[in-house]
Amino acid sequence: MLGADSIMQRRHHFYVSTAKFLFQHPQYGIVSVRDPIRTSDAKQYDLKPILLYGLTVAGLPIRWTTFSSDENPQPLRQILFSAWLQGEGLRGQPDVLMVSRHLAQSDPALEADLAKIGVGLEIAGPREKSLPASLRSAQEKSRWLSSRSISQSMPADEAITTFSADALVDHVWRARDRRRDHGDRELEDRMKAWLALPSRDPDPSIITDHGWKAGPWLTSWEISLPPQRERYFSHSEIERRTWLLTRQEPSEEINEDEDDTNDGYDNAPEIAGNLVACWPNPAKEIAQSIGTTLKALQWYLDEKSSLDPSKRYSLLSLLGVEFDEYLGCYAARGPCVLVGNKANALEDIYTDMTGGGDAWPCELIPSKGQADPSSRYLLINPHSRPPSILMVARGDQIADRLGDLLIPDLASFVVDLDEVDDDFLDAILRIASRRVHLRAKRTELMPQDVLLVASDLLLAVPAAGLLKDQCVGCQCIGKHMLVGQLLGVQDFIAVDTLAR
Repeated sequence: MLGADSIMQRRHHFYVSTAKFLFQHPQYGIVSVRDPIRTSDAKQYDLKPILLYGLTVAGLPIRWTTFSSDENPQPLRQILFSAWLQGEGLRGQPDVLMVSRHLAQSDPALEADLAKIGVGLEIAGPREKSLPASLRSAQEKSRWLSSRSISQSMPADEAITTFSADALVDHVWRARDRRRDHGDRELEDRMKAWLALPSRDPDPSIITDHGWKAGPWLTSWEISLPPQRERYFSHSEIERRTWLLTRQEPSEEINEDEDDTNDGYDNAPEIAGNLVACWPNPAKEIAQSIGTTLKALQWYLDEKSSLDPSKRYSLLSLLGVEFDEYLGCYAARGPCVLVGNKANALEDIYTDMTGGGDAWPCELIPSKGQADPSSRYLLINPHSRPPSILMVARGDQIADRLGDLLIPDLASFVVDLDEVDDDFLDAILRIASRRVHLRAKRTELMPQDVLLVASDLLLAVPAAGLLKDQCVGCQCIGKHMLVGQLLGVQDFIAVDTLAR
């Protein structure tokens, strides 16, 4: 019977990058950052970049990492030999070593040297996902490495060497720990099969002092970072390390004259993010309408960066987000037209807009004639707040789950075409479809043509044509009042209501 070593190809991912979450500080030693920072911005905190070298077993959560200062890069062949010699989980020298195009170009002789010791070099193609994933995982895990030694006030190289020793201890411990449960039986079986392979001693002839050429590819992760934010150092005695945290350093002094409204958590990005997710127009058009870029808008919604105050005001005004003095936080007030794009976001919007469900949502359908075959239209009428329109595509999972997921007490709001001018329902459909039409054609979004539902209805429908002297077939005047609020008039509109 063939052994596992004869049927399993040994593949390693090899990567080099400037550490995304680790820096060296002359006083604090190795510093971890919660949110990545550009190396150019890190200089103002006396932080120096660190190079991360790593190997990962292809398809398995087994990695070996080591580090060096940015000013003293280590020879790649020395790194490989050390990894294959010390990294128990790597099981020694592999059959194939996969690297990025940039790493291969930085050391053209590496392929030939590896071939001499029986290791094939594979250059990852543009569609390769596993190698970048191995690097991202190594970057993320590196900032949580347990530090068993204190590297504060050490020379840079000594502090980094000490930290690299901690990384090796962590690797060996994880390779020997057979009790770890990954929650995936197939993955655990593959790990057991891999760790059962005999270790291959690396060929020492690979060791040379041949250098390699650094380049911007080492810091390619900086491209997607938001603008610089205020940060401060915080030392953790339990973790035996210092962190560089984002936002202003907490003050121990209490300023009685300071405005209390600025002390709480700013939930405006969260509220705005939910609305943007269910907005009829793409986020790019929303960003253009307030005079900013899509990336800047996404950074703000993800709470990675702030917006210019004037642009932030324009965004919140556009979305109908206002500060609730009573609750001390921001809330979605409307009026607006929403599209059921994301269930979670829509549920949060409805809960926020209605104060936890204080509303009587109604579906707008004609009592006679054919309903819209493509979409369902709902009127969200919160108590003491402007109403809004929700459009959900028929056949969509959200449409099928509206009664259970979003609006448990949903009732049908049936317009009696014999008693009420049909322009009312037509106006609703035109307003909602106009928003989607804008989205389909990606027409430029005009701030004055966004979400003034009441004004749009007044312009689109002759108000006098909708007024009736009395309600027909309905006991609840409150349901009619909401339509009057929507149209900006005080009279009641005659409708029939049916339980759905």
